[in-house]
Amino acid sequence: MTRVGGVEAGLGAGGTSTRRRPWSRMPWIAALALVIVQGATIVHSQTGRDEASGEEPFQTIVVTATRTETKLDETPASLTVVDEGEIQARHAETVGEALRTVPGVDVVQTGSRGTETDLFIRGADADQTLILVDGVEVNSVTLGAFDFANLTTDNVERIEILRGAGGTLYGSQAIGGVVNIITKEGSGAPRFTVSGEGGSAYTGRGTVSSSGQYGKLRYSIAGAYLHTDGFRVPNDDYRNGTASLRLDYDATENATARFFMRYTDATTGLFNSNNFLPVSDPNARISDELFLVKGEWEQTLIPDLELRLAGSYTRDDQRFRDPPDPVETSLTLSKIPSEIVTGEVQLNHYWRQIATTTAGIEIEERSANVRSDTIDPAFEFRNHFDDSQRNVAGYFQEQLRLLEGDLVAIGGVRVDGNEKFGTAVSPEGSASYRIPVVPGLRVKAGYAEGFKAPTFNELFFPSFGNPNLDAETSREYNVGIVETAWSERARLEVTYFDRKVQNLIQGAVQDDGLFLATNVGDVHVRGVEVAPSVLVWREPAVTLTASYARLDTVSGGPLTRRPKDRGALVVNVAGRDLGKPRTRYHVNLTVLTVGDRPDVDPDQGFAVRRNPAYARVDLAASYTFEQALAGRGDLTLFGKIENLTDERYEEALDFRSPRLNFLAGVRATF
Repeated sequence: MTRVGGVEAGLGAGGTSTRRRPWSRMPWIAALALVIVQGATIVHSQTGRDEASGEEPFQTIVVTATRTETKLDETPASLTVVDEGEIQARHAETVGEALRTVPGVDVVQTGSRGTETDLFIRGADADQTLILVDGVEVNSVTLGAFDFANLTTDNVERIEILRGAGGTLYGSQAIGGVVNIITKEGSGAPRFTVSGEGGSAYTGRGTVSSSGQYGKLRYSIAGAYLHTDGFRVPNDDYRNGTASLRLDYDATENATARFFMRYTDATTGLFNSNNFLPVSDPNARISDELFLVKGEWEQTLIPDLELRLAGSYTRDDQRFRDPPDPVETSLTLSKIPSEIVTGEVQLNHYWRQIATTTAGIEIEERSANVRSDTIDPAFEFRNHFDDSQRNVAGYFQEQLRLLEGDLVAIGGVRVDGNEKFGTAVSPEGSASYRIPVVPGLRVKAGYAEGFKAPTFNELFFPSFGNPNLDAETSREYNVGIVETAWSERARLEVTYFDRKVQNLIQGAVQDDGLFLATNVGDVHVRGVEVAPSVLVWREPAVTLTASYARLDTVSGGPLTRRPKDRGALVVNVAGRDLGKPRTRYHVNLTVLTVGDRPDVDPDQGFAVRRNPAYARVDLAASYTFEQALAGRGDLTLFGKIENLTDERYEEALDFRSPRLNFLAGVRATF
């Protein structure tokens, strides 16, 4: 299901939009792709390295893979971390932008800022990846997928990306993987930051944030506002206001209470909303108001036994309005509020440094009230439904660290009971082993099963929904290696995966010419991900990071908007005292290459045709004067240029992507 001119409608396995998009093309830079694939012996940026200091972390702690704190290099899962340092180095304003260089991840935006932005992991549909903000699900109740267009990086500490099935711990919609956006945890003396920037298309952005600690209370809070006129006229403007808050209170020596809140209010002009028509839409607009809140209590009950209680509430209120215009006589109004309420209890038991046992119960209630009307002098369509769905799940996982940590083995199972489609069981097993005779080399392998419950639109949308649908199910194999070398300055990760999804839900044409959601078949894909990186020089710190992913469809294709080949190359240079004492500088060059891929063309009767390959180059830089402000505050000048080579390309067919554009600004930290 997706939005077509603001009205939700059924689609095939690719989950692609059928809105009309303007055409352009861009040449493929084959030589650059060859450099990315064969280029180096290098360490992936997920290590969270501080380039300016040359520090060697390699002990990054993650939580998404196991729901407990785990060393990144020991987890058998394919997991990437994009930390705050990398986000700032690239001046990535949205989470979608920050994810573009992650191996095996495709981010597709349908035009300018604020337009629909989908994410695909390892070829999975956009609605087969679970998106969490501080552990709170934000996937659309009606569509299943999450639109990354409005999710900014303000107050984000790191993003953990689990590439591959995560259904054992997270249930539905984790067939492709899990993306967990984690808010900053305050600490130390209070700090305040104010920034402002402006650039192309009359774009302006202002942010204010603060974090720190007062006694037992740690806090981080941020607010931001972005406005742009867009790159096309008319009706390509966009605004986004975001606020976020995290509080951590140490109630006792063994207990901590946490509170999370995020609010976003965004409005977008839909230049391309006139479906099937070769002209722009001057007045179609969509707004999205997202609010989430979460409370959490974590306590050590007795030595080695940890309790975590959590409850959350998410509300997403989408509104679409398209009045009549010179070429379109109909009025379309859509109002789609939806809610997710979740409660969870989790216990973790630690036995020495050998075993960690995790067990939990999760209850989730989802609801939506859809009102979508199209009114024309000659016809009238009214699509309404109001429904809810409850899911109760229990999960169990055992982690073992044997042979002094050389062998890590994980096994688990989850049982979901859904009142609409019944019971689903999701088992998982994985292991990683450090080869003693080959220093720095660890091999890993895993098997997982998962499922995706039918979305509300697939179940209930008038003339499309089918209440008799079965859940989609999947199985996935992974095998790979992780090697560190050169005094842990170099790292290489190579992973092979094989995934098959059964009972795939698609819109099948009926005798009356309408589409009906149906379990129609299977999709089988396999692929390879390569993520090398190296710290070339310590001072100034020069790092090279690359990624390459190959995706092959065995059966069930074509997979629209997902290329067979994609790669990225990131060069970071960071140092101190350039031209003046007590200064810091950082330069980031990112090259993204995306191969040709099939896509739906509304100009050719929605036939599938080839969207040409493209390469995009972005450049970002910052220069900081330390203790240059009153109160020994820092002053930073920063800027970035997107699409530096001014290439013409389309991430989504017939949705023209922005050409060369820039932003520049100043940031003060006290």
